[in-house]
Amino acid sequence: MRKYWRIAALLLAASIGGGCATMSESECISADWREVGRNDGLEGRRQTQLGRHRDACGEYGITPDRDEYMAGREAGLIVYCTQDSGYWEGRNGGGYERVCPASSEPAFLSGYRAGQSLYEAMQNIVSVHGQMESAKARIRSLEDEIRKLESPGDKSDAEEKKPAGNIDDRRREIRKLEDELDALRTRRVVVVAEYMRAVERARNLGYPEEVRLDIIL
Repeated sequence: MRKYWRIAALLLAASIGGGCATMSESECISADWREVGRNDGLEGRRQTQLGRHRDACGEYGITPDRDEYMAGREAGLIVYCTQDSGYWEGRNGGGYERVCPASSEPAFLSGYRAGQSLYEAMQNIVSVHGQMESAKARIRSLEDEIRKLESPGDKSDAEEKKPAGNIDDRRREIRKLEDELDALRTRRVVVVAEYMRAVERARNLGYPEEVRLDIIL
């Protein structure tokens, strides 16, 4: 058994190490480090990404060209650190690693915060709807159980058909769930209003967002 766990641990370590590698051997050998840096800049990655490339390629005796990488990264950040890029990063639920220089960060953040507000508002609506549907489904299930408990049924298989527990407990749970539904309906009004404000904010920045009736109704 001890030998088994030692092998499992080695396999886990190998899988974790492989998953952390940023580049394969062939990618390290053929790397255009200016292009690698540019792509990382376009993705809004921190400068520490170069260290990860260095660790990955060091396994194959290859050292990244730092100057080429940094030049490419700066070129990529010029494209990344814009209002449009910020908006879509936030709109898609992406994070921001504080990589933009002081000169372009305000524009990026203006777009990012607007996109992030819209993304979060939509997520909140989906979450509230999900909680409401879950509560309604539970109420339906409890009502079905109450009907079974109230029904006389066949004496021969009464124990098999009737659920465990008692009717009063189920009715108390239903009342609790109905109170939760009332609170969720109030919450839904709030999050829909937040969503509408987020849409308006995006439109004011020039992004033609449409109100999604499929998620607010």
